[in-house]
Amino acid sequence: MVVLGGVALAVGALALFYRGPGQPFVRGYVSDVGATMLVYAFLGLLWRTTAARRALATAAIAAAVEVYQVVGLIPPGVGGVLVGAFPDPWDLVAYAVGVVMALAWDRRSVRSGDQTG
Repeated sequence: MVVLGGVALAVGALALFYRGPGQPFVRGYVSDVGATMLVYAFLGLLWRTTAARRALATAAIAAAVEVYQVVGLIPPGVGGVLVGAFPDPWDLVAYAVGVVMALAWDRRSVRSGDQTG
């Protein structure tokens, strides 16, 4: 989970500092993939349960962020910066990709016996 968290942070940094073609896509969606992977890794460090349950919990957290955006419960300022201010259905796709990637990473780590995964 430590290595996965590092990869997720690297993906987030890439999305933040990327200035090339497709910057809005990278900033808007690749960052969501990284954020979801980071949540999965964080849950993996705190919660010793099955990978499937971590994946479901991560997806539920991601969906809750979008619901909060739709309802307008995200406070302006720091809250909006951390979790976004505007609902976007494509964010759910990015979150799903992040969950699948994190789950694949986790399962690969378990198969290879890597405990730092």
